[in-house]
Amino acid sequence: MEKTAYPVARSGSAQSVAGKLAVKLAAAGAVVALLVLAVLAFNDWKGRESVPGVSPARQGAAVPAGRPEKGRILFQSRADDGLWQIFSLDLATGARTRLTTSPADDITPSVSPDGSRIAFHSTRGGAAAVWLMDADGAKAERLTDPRFPCFDPCWGAGGAVIVYGSNRSGRENIFALELATRREKQLTDSFWRSILPHVSPDGTRIVFARGKLGWDIYLMNADGSEVKAITSKGGNCRPDWSPDGRRIAYVSDVADGMGDVWIMDANGGNRTRVTYGDDSYDYNPAWSPDGKWIVYETTKGSKNGPWSLAIIPAAGGTPLLLSPAGADDRMPDWAPEKDGR
Repeated sequence: MEKTAYPVARSGSAQSVAGKLAVKLAAAGAVVALLVLAVLAFNDWKGRESVPGVSPARQGAAVPAGRPEKGRILFQSRADDGLWQIFSLDLATGARTRLTTSPADDITPSVSPDGSRIAFHSTRGGAAAVWLMDADGAKAERLTDPRFPCFDPCWGAGGAVIVYGSNRSGRENIFALELATRREKQLTDSFWRSILPHVSPDGTRIVFARGKLGWDIYLMNADGSEVKAITSKGGNCRPDWSPDGRRIAYVSDVADGMGDVWIMDANGGNRTRVTYGDDSYDYNPAWSPDGKWIVYETTKGSKNGPWSLAIIPAAGGTPLLLSPAGADDRMPDWAPEKDGR
């Protein structure tokens, strides 16, 4: 860098003293300005690059052509009576259909691999249990023992098994229920909370969240063996497998302290931030059947809601809100296509 030459006044002159003081003040001001700019630049870099794999260039990208013109999304929404009930959204028409009408909260819907049935968590009868119903809301039946609170169901083994969390003896662990025999098996046995399971498309692995000095994502075999963490340092939860079983969408607060949708490889590598709402909470991602889109819930200001559903390209881009004004919609799950994809 080329040095700047300043005129030197004669010693003992008032002008010399003033000149030197002005030079020092100007130099100090320049240093302060440079420090401020450096801090601002570091904070911006830290917020976007705190985890390897973040792509700031994706922020504000245009939504690609071919937005989903068909499909069905299941979710929970507050009904007129103030209870959570299960609804479906037809992406082709925008029609919202209420599927449950019960005197209790019906939440966390999970659609079977063939799209014919929905598992969900309900407090019907006063106890939190996993229930099952047809895709149109008919023939609802309780699956789990009401003595033990059960929640957050998902499907495994091609629709033959339902996996869920249960709080027994004050500890939250993951269980599996074989539908044909109604036999239940405990998959985790940990002092730490193990919740929010999701089974891989081929049925061989389960990803879940564990609260161990902060929430992180863990992976295990479908029988509960070989448990290992694939994220670290906390702030990571709510995982969901991609349809091809190669990637996992999840929620992390490492970028803004609130929560965004991220994607990583199944081994925890190549983590990429998908949503950039620095003033919002973006939670509970679920993949479209073709793996091109992610639906999630979002709210601003407070996690108390109200929440809205949104979709965003899995490659990143501008989200599209799906919920009408005044709605409170949560826990989306994208139903498979009729051919089972």
